[in-house]
Amino acid sequence: MKRGKYLLSKKEYPTTTPDWRAAVKRRTRFYVLMAVLLAILFGILVFQFFVRQQRIAPGSLTSAVFATRDIKAGTVIMEGMLEIRDVSILSVPDSHLMYKEQAIGKSALYPLSMGEAVLPEKLAGKVGGLVASRCPSGKWCVSIPADWFIAAPPALAEGDLVEIASSLSGGNPGETGFIAAGVQVVLLPENEESPAFIFALDDQEALSLLYARSNQFQLLALLRPTEGD
Repeated sequence: MKRGKYLLSKKEYPTTTPDWRAAVKRRTRFYVLMAVLLAILFGILVFQFFVRQQRIAPGSLTSAVFATRDIKAGTVIMEGMLEIRDVSILSVPDSHLMYKEQAIGKSALYPLSMGEAVLPEKLAGKVGGLVASRCPSGKWCVSIPADWFIAAPPALAEGDLVEIASSLSGGNPGETGFIAAGVQVVLLPENEESPAFIFALDDQEALSLLYARSNQFQLLALLRPTEGD
């Protein structure tokens, strides 16, 4: 018996190669599109710059606040640290300060160099307010309503010194006495509807005043005479 030769045919698959021409063409389109978009964006920015330049005359000046010394971060800005200069409006940012009062009392968030323009974004809010700045060292400023006193306090002025006496209604004279001495008047009443004095007290005087009020003691403010009167 003759052996026949059998040829086993394999299934042939078409071979493919990357179409690099098409890939390059697609990428070229993408790059061209990106270049066009960037050119448009750049043109808009240049247009805005020249529009701003045209609005401002070359010789226009503005007042700006500058640091007269190096200022460390966290420093409270004082008047002596600042100066005002007239400079070209193009040399300072739009947010620049024009008056010292806009910076005085605020603290520096970042270090400022001598001659540097002071900008609001480099400053924190004011440290304390009017009362805090006037309250004497070692004292506590307390708001005391005017109606706490059995008689209207005498005509006071800021800086006057008063004595505060207390007495229990219907009590004996031995229960009457001064609970605060040498109390400085920090601020006079400003609100007519609910007038109140701002007095500077030490901690014990403040507690004594609170105790007297909570126990319905009657309070009286006496103006201390100035020396020589």
